[in-house]
Amino acid sequence: MKTLCIHAKINQEHDSLLIVDDKIAKIGFLCDFNLDEMDEIIDCQGSRILPGFNDSHLHLIGTGAFLSNLQLQDCTSLDEVLDKVKEKAMQKNKGEWIIGRGWNQDNFVDVKYPTKAMLDEITRDHPILLTRCCGHIAVANSKAIECAHVTSETTIDGGDFDLETGLFKEMAIELMHHAFPEVTVSDLKDYIQEATKECHQYGITSVQSDDFVSLTKDYHLPLQAYRELEKDGLLKLRVHQQCQFIERKDFQQFINEDQLNQNSNELFTLGPIKVVGDGSLGARTAKMSKPYHDDASTTGMVNYPQDDFDYFVKMGQDYKMGTIIHTIGDGCLDMVLESFKKYLDDKNSTRSGLVHVQITRNDQLELIGQLKLHCYIQSCFIDYDCRIVRNRVGETANTSYAFKTLSKFTTISNGSDSPVEPVDCFKGIECAITRSSIGSKDTYRLEEALTLQEAIDSYTKDGAYASFEENNKGQLKEGMVADIIILNQDPYEINTTDLHTIKVNRTIFNGKTVYSRL
Repeated sequence: MKTLCIHAKINQEHDSLLIVDDKIAKIGFLCDFNLDEMDEIIDCQGSRILPGFNDSHLHLIGTGAFLSNLQLQDCTSLDEVLDKVKEKAMQKNKGEWIIGRGWNQDNFVDVKYPTKAMLDEITRDHPILLTRCCGHIAVANSKAIECAHVTSETTIDGGDFDLETGLFKEMAIELMHHAFPEVTVSDLKDYIQEATKECHQYGITSVQSDDFVSLTKDYHLPLQAYRELEKDGLLKLRVHQQCQFIERKDFQQFINEDQLNQNSNELFTLGPIKVVGDGSLGARTAKMSKPYHDDASTTGMVNYPQDDFDYFVKMGQDYKMGTIIHTIGDGCLDMVLESFKKYLDDKNSTRSGLVHVQITRNDQLELIGQLKLHCYIQSCFIDYDCRIVRNRVGETANTSYAFKTLSKFTTISNGSDSPVEPVDCFKGIECAITRSSIGSKDTYRLEEALTLQEAIDSYTKDGAYASFEENNKGQLKEGMVADIIILNQDPYEINTTDLHTIKVNRTIFNGKTVYSRL
């Protein structure tokens, strides 16, 4: 199959790109090609072509579930949240769960969390769980708590809950998840395919996804779902799995089953061990080295003791998987860096790293560089976090979200952490450059801004590097996989503050069109 894209803007000078089957075969000028030999010709009408985007950290199954459940990310008040819950309750049969996600108290006029009492007032016939946008705090009604069999006698490591308010934090949220209706492999396939469609609309052709514990504690289910989709020719993304294990015994079972050697797929591959070290900034559950500036009663919480961090880092080295650890607070980062110091080799040959790495001190940034840790950043977080970070953490904000510094000290790649944020790469690109909320002129640490090319690279070739695929994808080069996107505006020619308005006209994955806007 020969597909020729013509009248395009490609790299710095060319206007045509030939795809043969699933590879970029040649890049050149229209006069270099015989149009009669082509099976398909795509007239780009002067549009810019970029490599397909790579979201280097999200939750694909979680994104699919989010798109299928009650979405609360646009709510600007508690009343609006509650109204949506009431509407959903009217559509459900008695006893069915109402599951929602996306609320953010900082976007509410009254800046208050929803509570158990508020949800009970709506209904006691349906169990309700509403998770904050970050995924690190949730509120349940009485029926949900009853279904989960949570009482004052229930204990949980790495989390906390309050039965009076119905608030559950960190690992305690898992107590509620275990009460959900059991998901099937068929459910997971549907979620993967729903999320894939969303990714294609934003030009994403590759993801590094954390799915093992998104909706189930049994990692066999997502493994089976992905492997069956690829076998049946239905997987339309390159998925590099960030393998999260809650407990040591789960990882040991994974190794004993020889899962690493059972995965010979091309599109679905197994990546590093993933560990969630602490919480989120917005929920004040990220572990700080000092009390929160706006709440001196807490320093957040860490999800594991030091010896568990040590264990998972060592296992990543022993089995050549590498380990990546979610670290948002500088207190958690201190612990995680201690583990990496103990076990990484001088070159960090496993490309182990840090996910989020938001609140940092200068001494930590230097050590990250010395250890050559890869950093999975989310520049899209700037849109919200730049409004709260100084109030949350005080002077430490002056050395945080240090994307430029990290890019000089080590390697970085970009992602959305969806469903925490939408899979909108151009929003992330804009925030990486402007260091401000979309539509705002107020900037946060503009000295840490990336250039346009650095920001685009962070969503393309840098993500490929993180998964050891830099020789196969992430650039418009002959011999690379034919994952490309055609845009409606040229990011190199429009105002930086308009980057978030760019739309993807066409997404080509493995040489075939999987999305077309026109």
